[in-house]
Amino acid sequence: MGENLQQEQVLIKNLAAGEPSAFQSLFQQHYKALCYFANSIVQDAQEAEDLVQESFSKLWNKRADFQTAANIKAFLFIATKNACLNFLKSRERLTIREKEFSYLQTGVDTGFDPAMTETEIITQLYNEIEALPGQCRRIFKMSYLEGKKNDEIAGELRISYNTVRAQKLRALKLIRSSLIKKNILPMLGVYIALIKYYFYH
Repeated sequence: MGENLQQEQVLIKNLAAGEPSAFQSLFQQHYKALCYFANSIVQDAQEAEDLVQESFSKLWNKRADFQTAANIKAFLFIATKNACLNFLKSRERLTIREKEFSYLQTGVDTGFDPAMTETEIITQLYNEIEALPGQCRRIFKMSYLEGKKNDEIAGELRISYNTVRAQKLRALKLIRSSLIKKNILPMLGVYIALIKYYFYH
C-alpha cells in the first residue's frame, strides 16, 4: 500500500514538472474508460475520442494543480462529462437552426445570381435585418447573430417565451419574402454566419 502511494506521489510530482512520461502513463490508464464513458453520452465514437483528447489537454494545462491520483481521475471524468454535454447542446442548437432555415428555403429555387458579389449579398442581407421592426429586429439579432436561446432572450427582454418564438418567425417571414425577390434566399444561412463574424469580432 505504501509503495503504491509512493509511486502515485512520484507520478503527480513528475506530471507537475511537465514530464511527458507521467502524462503518457495517465493517458494509458484512463483513455479507454473515458472514451467509453463519452461515447455512452454522445453516441458518436469519433466525437467521443476528440472530446476525451480535449479533456487530457485541459489536464496538461492544469498539471500542477493536483494532489492525488483520485483528483486527476475525477477531473478527467468531470471535464469529459461537461465537454459531452456542451457538445450535445451545440448539436441540438444546430439542429433547431437547420429546421428554422429549412422553413425559409421551402419551395425556393436553389440558385442565386452569380453576378452578385459576396459583399453585395452580405450588405443586402444586413440591410434587410436592419429594416425589420424594432423588437423583431432585436430578437432576430440576439438569436441568429449572438446565438442566444429563446429563454435567454425572453429573460433579457422581459417578455414571454412564446413572444420570442412569434417574433423570430415574423422576422424570418419578412426576410424570406424580400430575399425571394432577389434570388439570394438559399444562401441565407451562409451569409448570416458571415455577418455574425464580421460584426461581432
